[in-house]
Amino acid sequence: MVLEASALLEHENVDPIAHLILSFISKLDDWGARTVNLLHVGAVTFVILLSIRVSAGKYRGVEWYALLHALVSGIGAVMATYLDVYASEALTGVPEPLRSCQCQGPLTSLHRFLPAITMGYATFDFFDGLTLGIDFAMHGAATLLVMVVYVVANAPQLVTPMLLMEVSTINLTMVRADFFPDVVSLLNQLSFAFFFMLFRIIICPYLWFKLMLALHSEHNTEAYCFAPALYPLAGIMGVFFHCLNGFWFYKILRKMKRKLMGDEGIKANNDLNDSDKKRTKANEKKAKTQ
Repeated sequence: MVLEASALLEHENVDPIAHLILSFISKLDDWGARTVNLLHVGAVTFVILLSIRVSAGKYRGVEWYALLHALVSGIGAVMATYLDVYASEALTGVPEPLRSCQCQGPLTSLHRFLPAITMGYATFDFFDGLTLGIDFAMHGAATLLVMVVYVVANAPQLVTPMLLMEVSTINLTMVRADFFPDVVSLLNQLSFAFFFMLFRIIICPYLWFKLMLALHSEHNTEAYCFAPALYPLAGIMGVFFHCLNGFWFYKILRKMKRKLMGDEGIKANNDLNDSDKKRTKANEKKAKTQ
């Protein structure tokens, strides 16, 4: 059962930041966030993002539908994870993720429906990945699979902290923006590299490790209520995403080195699949042969 944010607000151990977050979630609860069908959330998210994608396209170099999803999921995950780390034990007596692994339900409605939003977005991620390369295709397929599995298994709160990865995507969606001056564009790209490292290389692997420890300690107990396959799946998919993020981080560092050393223009070769770079090399080779 999802706890009511309004009830948590009455607890004497609520710190100011948690109070602000819970006040916001309380408004969502008033709109039915605690009981809304998560498959409906995913479907509505897909329709909204599709309408933005069709109407706005890549206006001024920004994929606006992806930026909206990254803002909602990334900022939402920051709020949810703050409550997990700094408020869960004080409010309920049990820290996260142990509390969720003991099948006590999502801490708040925000923990419950955020993965459903990403499930709706992941459909685009999957199909776009088919045109960007094998690594992007695998990422899109895995993201869609993971969100569907956790939502259908009634365990969305277990994967909510992993949506912190979307914070770096906020910057990623704007690396090809044509309205930024070069200095701002470079700062945005450096911010993307920093947040990618912070959330995808450091924080999320740490949170995943804590989740695996909690699942390991609880999956054979009577209190455990999730499907038996959820525990090994969490391990397999975690390793997959962390290895993929490590591979991408290596590519990001190389790209940042080229830009900072002046070997590559600040706004050059910023397509996700580096297709611009390939075309540039092809054009240079062609010019030399003429």
